[in-house]
Amino acid sequence: MLWGSLAAAVTLTASLVGPADALPAPVWLCHDSCGPTTATYPVSHDQVPLDTTDVTGGPGVATGPGVDCFYVYPTVDTLPNLVPAASDEEFAQAIAQMGMLLPHCRIFAPVYRQRTLPELALSMITKIPPDYSTGISDVEQAFQHYWDHDNTDPATGRRRGVVLLGHSQGSAVLTALIQHKFDGNPEMTKQLVSAILLGGHIVVPTGRPDGGGSDPKATFQHVPACQHATDTACVVAYSSFKPGGQTPGSDADIVRVAGDPSHQVLCVNPAALLTNAQGPVPLDTVLYTRELVGGNDLNPYGRISGLGQSLTVPNYPTGFARYYGTLTGQCKQATDSNGTVSWLDIVGGDNLVGPPQANFYGLHALDFNLAAGDLGTLIAKQAAAWSAGT
Repeated sequence: MLWGSLAAAVTLTASLVGPADALPAPVWLCHDSCGPTTATYPVSHDQVPLDTTDVTGGPGVATGPGVDCFYVYPTVDTLPNLVPAASDEEFAQAIAQMGMLLPHCRIFAPVYRQRTLPELALSMITKIPPDYSTGISDVEQAFQHYWDHDNTDPATGRRRGVVLLGHSQGSAVLTALIQHKFDGNPEMTKQLVSAILLGGHIVVPTGRPDGGGSDPKATFQHVPACQHATDTACVVAYSSFKPGGQTPGSDADIVRVAGDPSHQVLCVNPAALLTNAQGPVPLDTVLYTRELVGGNDLNPYGRISGLGQSLTVPNYPTGFARYYGTLTGQCKQATDSNGTVSWLDIVGGDNLVGPPQANFYGLHALDFNLAAGDLGTLIAKQAAAWSAGT
């Protein structure tokens, strides 16, 4: 897809958000909890486990002080969700990405009227950016409801820290939320533990963490990239590719800034933050299983089969399978005739995520899962740092 154009549509459509199209009240996939030991699908009421088979072994999973996670799922719908109601497909995609984060935070995940898969495919053909304004309005309404009714701890009377998590279209919608609610607002920003915006198009000045307050091409002016594992009020963002030593192709708009070497798409490797390493580092990969998404031999992807993922879906009775160190990841950057390109370079695990390929899509569908364990540990460290500073 024309990911750069689709992400840019957020800026073009954010000003269109208005109360006329507001929902009577937010609709939630998860409100405070999705587990913590089993998940229940909202329509079929099937129960699935949220435990993990540790296939390769690895370090223990860290937990941190209680904070909240406000999560927005990626593009899932094939038909418009005109009267928003939680679907099993939306829940399957959400729990496949955030299920490993349940020990770290309370989960708040709204349903929103997103642009559908066919609509985004049409945008790719016509090169007309989609209008995300309705989804932005839904998510901002849900966040305001959360902020007004759930963020204040009833035991202490103090506001809780919040992690914003999104993927793909979810990252695009959360980008607008951050621009409207947090960027340049110290009172809001002090509650922001971090923003994890994967598979989006977060633009920063080349070699700098944010726009510095006056850069119209930068996505954020005062919310910088995370540079250490204990940084807070900062952004983790990347799009993963496995190009086999090559650069992602010229059509990989999601990781490119065309014609402007002074700006790049942000890449922050959570595993590198945890180890303070510069080169390739082992990733704590956590894949969803057939048990979690209702898959089988004929359709291992089950309820999320419409997303066309390049993945061997493990067949374990647990909800997840952990493969620590099977893959390595490293943020890479290059400049070619099409502009700057910055991506999370994945090496290894051909049996899990497929062979190298440099196409426009990369490993987009797996952005969360490739480093899910690292993201959980990072959230724990950031939550501890945030709590210590409040």
